[in-house]
Amino acid sequence: MLALGLRAVSAIMTSAKRFTLGLLGPFRLLEPGGERIEIPSKKGVAVVAMLAMARDGERTRGWLQDRLWGKRQHTEARQSLRRELSNLRKLLNRGATPLLISERDRVRLDLASVDIDARLSPEQALTSEFLEGLDIVGEDGFEEWLREQRSTLAAEARARNTQLAEPAQPHYGEPPPLPAHILDTTQPPYGFDGSPALAVLPFVNVTGDSADDYLAEGISEELIDRLSRIRWLPVIARNSSFSFPKGADRKLVSKSLGATYLLEGRFRRDQDTYLIIASLVDAANEHTVWTQRFALHTPTARDTFGQFVTELVAHLETRIDHAEQTRTRGKRHDSLTVSDLIWRGRWHLNRLTRADSEMAQKLFAEARALDPDSAEAIIQSTYALGWAIWADRESTDRILELRKWAQRAIQADRDDGRGYMLAGMAEMWLRRPAAARELLQQSIALNPSLALAHAELGTSFNLTGDPKQAIVHLGAALRLSSNDHHNFYSLTELALAYTMLGRWSEAVEHADHALARRQAYWYAHIIKINALVRLGDLASSRLALDELLRVKPNFTARYIEWLPFVERTWPDHFIDGLKLVPTDRADWLTRNDQDATA
Repeated sequence: MLALGLRAVSAIMTSAKRFTLGLLGPFRLLEPGGERIEIPSKKGVAVVAMLAMARDGERTRGWLQDRLWGKRQHTEARQSLRRELSNLRKLLNRGATPLLISERDRVRLDLASVDIDARLSPEQALTSEFLEGLDIVGEDGFEEWLREQRSTLAAEARARNTQLAEPAQPHYGEPPPLPAHILDTTQPPYGFDGSPALAVLPFVNVTGDSADDYLAEGISEELIDRLSRIRWLPVIARNSSFSFPKGADRKLVSKSLGATYLLEGRFRRDQDTYLIIASLVDAANEHTVWTQRFALHTPTARDTFGQFVTELVAHLETRIDHAEQTRTRGKRHDSLTVSDLIWRGRWHLNRLTRADSEMAQKLFAEARALDPDSAEAIIQSTYALGWAIWADRESTDRILELRKWAQRAIQADRDDGRGYMLAGMAEMWLRRPAAARELLQQSIALNPSLALAHAELGTSFNLTGDPKQAIVHLGAALRLSSNDHHNFYSLTELALAYTMLGRWSEAVEHADHALARRQAYWYAHIIKINALVRLGDLASSRLALDELLRVKPNFTARYIEWLPFVERTWPDHFIDGLKLVPTDRADWLTRNDQDATA
């Protein structure tokens, strides 16, 4: 009895030394002695709440920055979080044991020192709103986290009430253990020949209605199927990525599956609309690379759902592509693998200068020397050749060489839509529109999310004098690559389509959008100048011509004459329009063409 009494007294004393954190209802934090701790900053309150509800009370600095300072530049967000944590430590760490622990890349709340009502009594969520009255205007990441927490707590509270109301069920033993590959982190991850792998985790249904579980799971499954069509991006199979429990540690998932990136998602309702929030996470540092919200009014409609998946896959491809290019820039050249050489080459190619183009071709050649059968190295070498042909307005012999390389790319991987797309580009430049269109449609059939294939298909209709069809496909390309700065190409082709329709104002508008993304793109300049002339705005056309000659001082009519229109009247149309611009620069259209950059 004495021992029991001493243990009881010890428990009471230990409990008395704990903080009390109330998250159900208005936020409140009490010291062990009962004094209230006032946190003046809303974001400071949010930091404490987010840590309190995290597994082990821990979050990375990057995760907190994304949710609370998501609209700021990375450096500014990092400094803001640092200031907030400094203020919180002054308030929370006045005792012998610190409550808030800040490490280099992580922040932790000592859960052993605090009683949290939302963890101890989640059933109270049915009568008390989680973080009642807390609102951080403009921070969508926090809003999404808050709604998800409220929904999850409400669902858990309903489940507990149901369990209390129903008679106990027979116990048939413990659930089966997790697969060995999940628990054994001593083994190296599966290999993907140096390529970045993506694991799509099950999307979480936070609608509060278990009847929607099939929709959340269906989104994940469809994404895995569509993403597998991106041949350079290995995607982990469903049976592996779905085998982890909800909330599993990201680094554990990544190490077990060999995944460089994780795709997480939530599925919830907002009145009559379903909202899907997708986040791409770099598993190495748990930094959120990208997040986007999609709204679906009828997710069960096949066309609507298919369009959403196609657009999401295109966004993911662009983001991972950019992240991998950036990742390889810091590596020493003598340590680069085949995959590294390709990513570094793509970074150079995307800079759209002659010097970078030459460097890209050199890097792709090095990759092919290390692995002559690498389909990716062959495809990227073909891309680089195509860019050089367009930039230098090269001869038919070079276009025929492009066609051979594209055919080689198709043979290297017949399931990769990019090879067919590159072959279609070659046929288009050879003025063989029917063959080009067939190859481009095959490319899209293999990978519906390949934005450039949609854009090239639109171009093929422009070149054959069918701008209305061109607009349809170019619009699809822009939906798939709305955040890609290379969409200046699609915008310019749209400007061309509106020119062919005589819709001059819309041609100017789209050309301006293209030039905002690529100031040196001569094609957008001449379309804009021509449209201004046709509108009768000669003063603006003169200013636009001055801008063209500023960025392309050696521009001549030979640029336009190279354009592979089936009907040669269109190059003549543009040249005639340029001749109407009032200028004192004599013979500027007929000089020798010495500039070879796009």
